[in-house]
Amino acid sequence: MIDTLGSGIPKAFSIQRKRGFPMPDFDLTDSQKVVVTLYGRVLDENYTRTLFAKSDLPLADVIALDKVQKKHALTNAEIADLRRKKLIEGRKPNIYVAAAVAAAAGQEATYVLTAGFEDSYYKDLIVKMLREFKQARSQKIYELIRPKLPDALTEAQKSNKMRNLLQQLDRDGIIENVGKHGPGAVWALKS
Repeated sequence: MIDTLGSGIPKAFSIQRKRGFPMPDFDLTDSQKVVVTLYGRVLDENYTRTLFAKSDLPLADVIALDKVQKKHALTNAEIADLRRKKLIEGRKPNIYVAAAVAAAAGQEATYVLTAGFEDSYYKDLIVKMLREFKQARSQKIYELIRPKLPDALTEAQKSNKMRNLLQQLDRDGIIENVGKHGPGAVWALKS
């Protein structure tokens, strides 16, 4: 229990940190009471491994990384501080643990899946598909690329990414739309 004087609050954070569990959440929406949520299990293994690999992190950084694992909004100052310390990467709101931290925690594979690949990788996949099958609908191209896109992206962001890749290839004169426009578009290599 957290005592009424508040000295138990830092202790609660410290205990959770030592256990590798998420930090407590405080709900202050009701002016008459404070609701505290204490987690008794791991939410994100990357977060837990980061805490154990970087045991010298200040509590403020631990709390900010906790927000990353819970996908809570970070302030611009928190983002800037974590970037400066090379603890996070990505663009707001899709922020994830940095490569160096992932390596220290033994999570290189998870990092690559979260960060994704260069656009050239996805473009090469599209071109290869069109070389093999002569043409493909946007839906089939999406089926090819979707599993390879970063886990941090939402479905809408993945759709936008695919649309942008197709438009870039079209602008570069590599592929062209040989069917209708929109979701049913058919793409082929430009001859």
